[in-house]
Amino acid sequence: MHTMKSAGIAAATALAAALASAGPALGVSCEGQAGFDRLDFWVGEWEVFVGDRRVGSNRIEKILQGCAIMEHWTDIQGGQGKSLSVYTPATDTWKQVWVSETATTPGGVKEKTLVERMPDGGVRFRGTIPLADGRSYLDRTTLTPLDDGSVRQHIEISRDGETWETTFDARYVRPH
Repeated sequence: MHTMKSAGIAAATALAAALASAGPALGVSCEGQAGFDRLDFWVGEWEVFVGDRRVGSNRIEKILQGCAIMEHWTDIQGGQGKSLSVYTPATDTWKQVWVSETATTPGGVKEKTLVERMPDGGVRFRGTIPLADGRSYLDRTTLTPLDDGSVRQHIEISRDGETWETTFDARYVRPH
Protein backbone atom coordinates (compact mmCIF):
# COMPACT_ATOMS: atom_id res chain seq x y z
CA MET A 1 0.00 0.00 0.00
CA HIS A 2 2.83 2.38 0.86
CA THR A 3 4.35 1.74 -2.61
CA MET A 4 1.05 2.63 -4.34
CA LYS A 5 0.83 5.81 -2.29
CA SER A 6 4.43 6.73 -3.21
CA ALA A 7 3.75 5.99 -6.88
CA GLY A 8 0.62 8.16 -6.74
CA ILE A 9 2.55 11.02 -5.14
CA ALA A 10 5.33 10.66 -7.73
CA ALA A 11 2.78 10.70 -10.58
CA ALA A 12 1.03 13.78 -9.15
CA THR A 13 4.39 15.53 -8.72
CA ALA A 14 5.37 14.71 -12.32
CA LEU A 15 2.00 15.99 -13.60
CA ALA A 16 2.36 19.23 -11.62
CA ALA A 17 5.89 19.72 -13.00
CA ALA A 18 4.69 19.09 -16.56
CA LEU A 19 1.84 21.57 -16.18
CA ALA A 20 4.15 24.18 -14.67
CA SER A 21 6.62 23.87 -17.54
CA ALA A 22 3.82 23.99 -20.14
CA GLY A 23 2.88 27.59 -19.38
CA PRO A 24 0.91 29.70 -16.92
CA ALA A 25 -0.87 27.76 -14.19
CA LEU A 26 -4.58 27.17 -14.55
CA GLY A 27 -6.53 30.18 -13.34
CA VAL A 28 -3.57 32.54 -13.74
CA SER A 29 -4.29 35.72 -15.66
CA CYS A 30 -2.69 36.21 -19.06
CA GLU A 31 -2.15 39.89 -18.16
CA GLY A 32 1.56 40.55 -17.99
CA GLN A 33 2.45 37.31 -19.77
CA ALA A 34 4.76 37.73 -22.77
CA GLY A 35 2.95 38.10 -26.11
CA PHE A 36 -0.55 38.76 -24.78
CA ASP A 37 0.09 42.54 -24.86
CA ARG A 38 0.75 42.77 -28.63
CA LEU A 39 -2.69 44.34 -29.35
CA ASP A 40 -2.97 46.47 -26.20
CA PHE A 41 -2.64 49.67 -28.28
CA TRP A 42 -5.97 48.77 -29.94
CA VAL A 43 -7.91 48.21 -26.70
CA GLY A 44 -10.43 50.93 -25.84
CA GLU A 45 -13.49 52.87 -26.98
CA TRP A 46 -13.15 54.38 -30.46
CA GLU A 47 -14.93 56.64 -32.93
CA VAL A 48 -13.94 55.51 -36.43
CA PHE A 49 -13.32 57.95 -39.29
CA VAL A 50 -12.60 57.61 -42.99
CA GLY A 51 -11.11 60.99 -43.78
CA ASP A 52 -13.26 63.51 -41.86
CA ARG A 53 -16.41 61.36 -42.05
CA ARG A 54 -17.42 59.31 -38.99
CA VAL A 55 -18.30 55.79 -40.19
CA GLY A 56 -18.87 53.99 -36.91
CA SER A 57 -17.70 53.14 -33.44
CA ASN A 58 -15.69 50.25 -32.08
CA ARG A 59 -15.10 48.87 -28.60
CA ILE A 60 -12.05 46.66 -28.25
CA GLU A 61 -11.71 44.86 -24.92
CA LYS A 62 -9.48 42.32 -23.28
CA ILE A 63 -11.52 39.36 -22.03
CA LEU A 64 -10.91 36.10 -20.19
CA GLN A 65 -8.33 37.59 -17.80
CA GLY A 66 -6.42 39.17 -20.69
CA CYS A 67 -6.21 35.95 -22.71
CA ALA A 68 -8.20 37.24 -25.71
CA ILE A 69 -9.33 40.45 -27.43
CA MET A 70 -12.99 41.00 -28.35
CA GLU A 71 -14.04 43.60 -30.92
CA HIS A 72 -17.55 45.13 -31.06
CA TRP A 73 -18.03 47.13 -34.29
CA THR A 74 -21.11 49.22 -35.11
CA ASP A 75 -21.33 51.27 -38.32
CA ILE A 76 -23.36 54.48 -38.55
CA GLN A 77 -26.32 52.60 -40.10
CA GLY A 78 -26.38 50.20 -37.13
CA GLY A 79 -24.68 47.24 -38.86
CA GLN A 80 -22.57 45.17 -36.50
CA GLY A 81 -19.56 42.91 -36.54
CA LYS A 82 -17.49 41.11 -33.93
CA SER A 83 -14.02 39.68 -33.85
CA LEU A 84 -12.16 37.47 -31.43
CA SER A 85 -8.37 37.65 -31.45
CA VAL A 86 -6.39 35.02 -29.56
CA TYR A 87 -2.72 34.46 -28.85
CA THR A 88 -1.13 31.02 -28.60
CA PRO A 89 2.11 31.26 -26.59
CA ALA A 90 3.42 27.84 -27.68
CA THR A 91 3.57 29.00 -31.32
CA ASP A 92 3.87 32.77 -30.68
CA THR A 93 0.88 33.22 -33.01
CA TRP A 94 -2.11 35.58 -33.01
CA LYS A 95 -5.28 34.59 -34.89
CA GLN A 96 -8.44 36.59 -35.50
CA VAL A 97 -11.92 35.51 -36.52
CA TRP A 98 -14.29 38.24 -37.74
CA VAL A 99 -18.02 37.74 -38.30
CA SER A 100 -20.68 40.23 -39.31
CA GLU A 101 -24.37 40.26 -40.10
CA THR A 102 -23.35 39.64 -43.72
CA ALA A 103 -21.71 36.29 -42.95
CA THR A 104 -23.32 34.74 -46.04
CA THR A 105 -21.40 37.09 -48.37
CA PRO A 106 -17.66 37.10 -49.14
CA GLY A 107 -15.83 38.90 -46.34
CA GLY A 108 -18.73 38.55 -43.89
CA VAL A 109 -16.63 35.94 -42.08
CA LYS A 110 -12.85 36.23 -42.05
CA GLU A 111 -10.10 34.19 -40.43
CA LYS A 112 -6.68 35.82 -40.29
CA THR A 113 -3.28 35.13 -38.79
CA LEU A 114 -0.77 37.72 -37.66
CA VAL A 115 1.96 37.57 -40.31
CA GLU A 116 4.03 40.67 -39.60
CA ARG A 117 5.07 42.80 -36.64
CA MET A 118 6.05 46.31 -37.72
CA PRO A 119 8.92 48.32 -36.20
CA ASP A 120 6.41 51.08 -35.27
CA GLY A 121 4.40 48.63 -33.10
CA GLY A 122 1.83 47.88 -35.78
CA VAL A 123 0.71 44.42 -36.82
CA ARG A 124 -0.53 42.83 -40.03
CA PHE A 125 -3.05 39.99 -40.20
CA ARG A 126 -3.67 38.02 -43.38
CA GLY A 127 -6.19 35.43 -44.51
CA THR A 128 -8.06 34.04 -47.49
CA ILE A 129 -11.66 34.83 -48.40
CA PRO A 130 -13.30 31.90 -50.24
CA LEU A 131 -15.87 32.61 -52.96
CA ALA A 132 -18.91 30.47 -53.82
CA ASP A 133 -17.42 29.52 -57.22
CA GLY A 134 -14.33 27.94 -55.61
CA ARG A 135 -12.01 30.88 -56.22
CA SER A 136 -10.66 33.01 -53.37
CA TYR A 137 -8.78 36.20 -52.70
CA LEU A 138 -6.33 37.37 -50.07
CA ASP A 139 -7.39 39.75 -47.33
CA ARG A 140 -5.08 41.64 -44.99
CA THR A 141 -5.56 44.08 -42.16
CA THR A 142 -2.84 46.34 -40.82
CA LEU A 143 -3.30 48.03 -37.43
CA THR A 144 -0.87 50.85 -36.71
CA PRO A 145 -0.65 52.86 -33.47
CA LEU A 146 -0.14 56.55 -34.31
CA ASP A 147 1.80 59.17 -32.32
CA ASP A 148 -1.38 61.05 -31.32
CA GLY A 149 -2.87 57.95 -29.64
CA SER A 150 -5.17 57.08 -32.54
CA VAL A 151 -4.91 53.83 -34.54
CA ARG A 152 -4.99 53.37 -38.30
CA GLN A 153 -6.79 50.29 -39.65
CA HIS A 154 -6.00 49.56 -43.28
CA ILE A 155 -7.82 46.64 -44.93
CA GLU A 156 -6.78 45.46 -48.40
CA ILE A 157 -7.58 42.61 -50.78
CA SER A 158 -5.54 40.94 -53.50
CA ARG A 159 -6.88 38.78 -56.29
CA ASP A 160 -3.43 37.88 -57.63
CA GLY A 161 -1.28 37.82 -54.47
CA GLU A 162 0.88 40.65 -55.82
CA THR A 163 -1.20 43.81 -56.08
CA TRP A 164 -3.35 45.11 -53.24
CA GLU A 165 -6.54 47.20 -53.35
CA THR A 166 -7.67 49.22 -50.32
CA THR A 167 -11.19 48.36 -49.15
CA PHE A 168 -11.15 50.28 -45.84
CA ASP A 169 -8.69 52.87 -44.54
CA ALA A 170 -9.80 54.39 -41.25
CA ARG A 171 -8.53 56.16 -38.18
CA TYR A 172 -9.68 55.13 -34.71
CA VAL A 173 -9.92 58.15 -32.38
CA ARG A 174 -10.81 58.05 -28.69
CA PRO A 175 -14.01 60.03 -27.96
CA HIS A 176 -13.56 63.20 -25.92
